Amino acid sequence: MNKKRFPLFLLIILLIVAIPIIYFVFRQPKSETTLLTASSREEVNQFYYRAIPGLKMAEEVDLIREINYQLELPGQNATLVIDRIWYNTKQVTIFYHVEGISEAVYLGGEFYLPSNEPIEKKPFHGSKSIGRNAEKGILYNDSFYSCLKMPPLRDRSGQFISEIETLTYAPYVNIPSQDEENQMESIPLKPIDILMDYKQAEEGVNKIPVDSQIDIDDKYLHFYQLDISPSVVRVYFQYLNSGRDKVYRVSGSYSTDKGETQTFDAFPQAITDYPYHYTIEVPPFHIMPETMQLQIDSIYCIGNDSISFEIDTSQFSQRNRSNETEIGRNRIRGTETFIRNITLNNYYAEVYIAFEQDNNTDMLSSRLYPTLPNWAQDEVHIRNAPNYLSIFDGDSQLYNLDEWNYGSDALHGEEICIRLDREFWNKTDYIEIRLDNITYLYQINKSTPLLIEYEQQREE
Repeated sequence: MNKKRFPLFLLIILLIVAIPIIYFVFRQPKSETTLLTASSREEVNQFYYRAIPGLKMAEEVDLIREINYQLELPGQNATLVIDRIWYNTKQVTIFYHVEGISEAVYLGGEFYLPSNEPIEKKPFHGSKSIGRNAEKGILYNDSFYSCLKMPPLRDRSGQFISEIETLTYAPYVNIPSQDEENQMESIPLKPIDILMDYKQAEEGVNKIPVDSQIDIDDKYLHFYQLDISPSVVRVYFQYLNSGRDKVYRVSGSYSTDKGETQTFDAFPQAITDYPYHYTIEVPPFHIMPETMQLQIDSIYCIGNDSISFEIDTSQFSQRNRSNETEIGRNRIRGTETFIRNITLNNYYAEVYIAFEQDNNTDMLSSRLYPTLPNWAQDEVHIRNAPNYLSIFDGDSQLYNLDEWNYGSDALHGEEICIRLDREFWNKTDYIEIRLDNITYLYQINKSTPLLIEYEQQREE
């Protein structure tokens, strides 16, 4: 073959191979929301019950306000109907449907009191506020049904507003664009006033004593009370024989004798100083159960363990490079910790602290679980914070947060990256890194039954 024609021949062959590949890539279906379809109004109701725990109980005690307010959508042969609203201290849920459009139409907007209209509105976007992609809404009778979840109003001091006579709602809708495929168009609508006559005290709470526990080696999770209301179930517990370790996260699930099952990933509130008593909030019930099987998968705690590392900066070249190393190996709670890498660049010295756990096959296992460090400061109260990070130079002077840039990350529950200003690194020949109050994860995977006996122990 003529040598001058060979490059052209090769280019043609490459194009013949590449064109089908490019076509295939661009023809791949995009990730879209899958809409459910209902054949009856009851299926719409069931969609709402799946999406909003506690709704059925709230309906039974008349906490849902009927609205039935209609708004024509500009430029569309369609009508937005605001059906109902459920206002409580956990969230505000607006139930709506759009007539005349058989596609997803997401409601957004903002709440405020009529006497306190904000100068600059910050509307809440609603498309992410409900369900997974397959549960964003449901089609029925050529209408799209869904709901918008928003936080309740607070006063200037940050407290929930306990009584609201009238609520102003400034809505907007996101509808499929007629000009561009897979694009949404936002349409603001005129504000409406909703007669609420809301009183927080109307939502009663059943306070029910229980007595059950989960054994964790020589420790115990003891559950002793449930507060049950339509908007939330609050569980009271203690972590016994744990010293001063403090629980800051609990994950698990529950099932009831009424057939309800919910998962949760909750951050407990300590309601007493040591010895700590806690509450966690889990999704509410639709139907009051007689028994509840509480499954605890894991708890995350702030412990009192400490680790420290000493770095001789003279052992590292001043060149920008990644240095694999192994400094200060510690073993705590079945976890090996050490500095595995120090990377130098023009701006930072990045110190990577690895947390390598044992391959423990036991059901019960405890390991260190790195979270974002709290950098040492002069304030006394922060010294009890989890993963309290102190860094000292060769003269035992604390790393100055005002003088040196800094940053840190907790990476995938496996390591912590600490960034030290490069100028600080270059100026000192010795660095000590210390982590106190290290957080840990206890994988439990145990359950306990809670017997719910109540006689209208309702708190008005």
